Amino acid sequence: MQNDNEQPENDALMTDPEDRLTQSPRQGGLNPLLILGAIALLGVVVVVYLFSGSEPEPPAPEPAPVVVTPEPEPEEPAPAPDIPEPAPEPEPEPEAPQAPTEPPLTLENSDEQVRTELSQAGSSELLDTTLANADLLQRGTGVIDGLSRGLVLNKILPVTAPKGKFTTIEVGEQQIIDPVSYDRYDSHAEAIAELNTDKLVGSFHNFRPLLEEAYAGLGYKEDDFDNALIRALDQIIATPEVEGDIAVKKKEAIYVFVDPELEGLAPLQKQLLRMGPDNLAIVKEQARALRAGLLNQ
Repeated sequence: MQNDNEQPENDALMTDPEDRLTQSPRQGGLNPLLILGAIALLGVVVVVYLFSGSEPEPPAPEPAPVVVTPEPEPEEPAPAPDIPEPAPEPEPEPEAPQAPTEPPLTLENSDEQVRTELSQAGSSELLDTTLANADLLQRGTGVIDGLSRGLVLNKILPVTAPKGKFTTIEVGEQQIIDPVSYDRYDSHAEAIAELNTDKLVGSFHNFRPLLEEAYAGLGYKEDDFDNALIRALDQIIATPEVEGDIAVKKKEAIYVFVDPELEGLAPLQKQLLRMGPDNLAIVKEQARALRAGLLNQ
């Protein structure tokens, strides 16, 4: 059994510096719980984030105040279906004058309500830790943007990293990922499995205007946010399920997949593979359920 104790120079965005496999050069960079939790954005972000682990990423400027406006991607993103708006509620009967209402919800004052609502979607310590961050909608939007492009932006929304070290074992003349390494992600997968996807879908629609506002702040069209969310889920669902051992090899200070098809996957998908087949199946099942709920399927 071997531990990888050397650290690459560009590990600022890694939540678990001992657990790394390369991503493609210059690909930007979550940790597992984040993809179903950032409210379907956070629902998707919290889940997607908590589940993804850590990938080295080239240094990037600190977000101001939270998320840095991304450079435009050269390729057009794959098309994704629109998430329909829920049917409007009937207008209530006029009531007697009431006391002054609370000020309208804004990105700046939304954290408390977001925590209150999303805490009802699950009860795991990982979810609580994620929701303890500030600027949740802005951070969640930035994470979803990255996930929609196959990236894991650990630094935007810090979450608890898996315990223990990434290890390999020798089988014949190859090194394979030690199955014990997969066990480190069990708590992340359990946190994702318990999330109430109906609650996440409802939260998405409740906070949708603010999420779209935050997405527009990244330089995109606000009404494209729902498409980015679906693309993020599609990235997870499309992750291949590998049967048997996964061979890796050391390349400088990091491990890479021996299989060029696996090494060519998006960083997000490579991190999902590192969770192990059982945990990956849990994450993909929740991603499908959330996608279906958002699209009313």
